[in-house]
Amino acid sequence: MLRTSILLTIIILFTACNPNSSILISQLPKKELLSQDTISRLPIPFRAKGYSKILTNLYTTESDFIAFINKVKTEKFWNKEEKKNFIDSLQMNPIDFTKYNLLIYTIKESSGATKLTIDPPKGDNAHITIIINRDVAQIGRADMAYYALAYKVKKSVIDITFDNGVKKEIILNKRAYSYP
Repeated sequence: MLRTSILLTIIILFTACNPNSSILISQLPKKELLSQDTISRLPIPFRAKGYSKILTNLYTTESDFIAFINKVKTEKFWNKEEKKNFIDSLQMNPIDFTKYNLLIYTIKESSGATKLTIDPPKGDNAHITIIINRDVAQIGRADMAYYALAYKVKKSVIDITFDNGVKKEIILNKRAYSYP
């Protein structure tokens, strides 16, 4: 009797631990890593003082993008080298705005001691999630830190969610307004 109980317990344990089993584990759709064709991160500088004046924005046309670059060129609050690196990084990675949008996502941290790491985008071809891991230092610094991420996103994507563990921010992959 004891052997039978042990044998049944082992069988149930192996069955429940099997990833294809639905005995103890509910089957939720898995978020997959996405191809570079759907979304790709552009190599802009991660932290810069100039990001303090930039808001998260989606650029859907070449003319929007050029206007943005021209505005950044005239701004005075940037460190000159950071501004040059930012503009050069965006211009060295041309975007075909008939197929893709450019998403600039900004992050503000109250302490430069907080370490951020960005996970690769996951999801499906319509809904994308990007996890921002925050390692908050026990002793902070009294300086604000400004970060930015740039992504080339296929126009067919519906939304991109940024999740930093505290809040989720959903960015719709389309313009919320139209030009006259």
